[in-house]
Amino acid sequence: MSRKTSKSDNFFSNKVAVTFTAILILAGLFVAAFFLTTFIVEKVGDNDTPVLPEITLEDKSEQQEVTTSGKSESPETTAPETTQKQETTAPVVQDNTPGNVDYPSDDASWKLICLNRSRYVGSEVENQINLSYVAGSGELMDSRAAAAYEKMYDAAAGDGIYLTPCSGYRSYSTQKRLYNEFFNEYLYQGYSEEEAHNLTSKRRNPPGSSEHNIGICMDIICASSSANFQNTKAYAWLDAHAHEYGFILRYPEDKVSVTGVKFEPWHWRYVGVENAASIKNSGLCLEEYLGLA
Repeated sequence: MSRKTSKSDNFFSNKVAVTFTAILILAGLFVAAFFLTTFIVEKVGDNDTPVLPEITLEDKSEQQEVTTSGKSESPETTAPETTQKQETTAPVVQDNTPGNVDYPSDDASWKLICLNRSRYVGSEVENQINLSYVAGSGELMDSRAAAAYEKMYDAAAGDGIYLTPCSGYRSYSTQKRLYNEFFNEYLYQGYSEEEAHNLTSKRRNPPGSSEHNIGICMDIICASSSANFQNTKAYAWLDAHAHEYGFILRYPEDKVSVTGVKFEPWHWRYVGVENAASIKNSGLCLEEYLGLA
């Protein structure tokens, strides 16, 4: 004889069924939410754009060294390949390296200061230069040279020529670091210190020997800053008018044997209006004009 089911039994069974069903539904929702969240996080991660660090002035100088390689002092390509990477040696040039040329305190002497691989200023020069930005650019120059460059830029722009400033002031410390990097790369390849210095000096001016280190020059670009710059309208304008604003072509093509630097049609040096006119008319480079050749 079968047992008769009471109402209380049915109620209990239904309650268990409902509870079990609810648990299954909640578990399913939890699993679905987990996978959905994971999917969203992965998609956001795939499309997230990394935040780039801010570029400091010193970083900018370093970048210019790379992007304008071959535009200042000497033909500079890439660093020599290394055969075996070693621990970086102590800097070859120290911060307290004295210069054999005093940084002029008077304006007349400053305009004609001559720096090259045998004539250089010391590291203290960084504290003696009054720098200012060339208007409309992120390039620094000595304030006196910057003012003259702005006048020249405006005059050229009036003729439809744009003398885009590319590389002006470069700190002594930056020049030192760049020189030492090349020097150490040669040491890694097994060259002696003397050989490394000789090789490095052909590609990078030692700190204090570059006109960029005192903010008295500017590398100018147009469509390009390679040797083809000499074939641009910008170069033709500079050749005809730069002296009117106090600038000279520092490293002429016919004076390589004197300056020790290859032809750089983009490198223009400030010497003042009177000096510039006299140097241009003489046909001499700065070393010859000053009797230092």
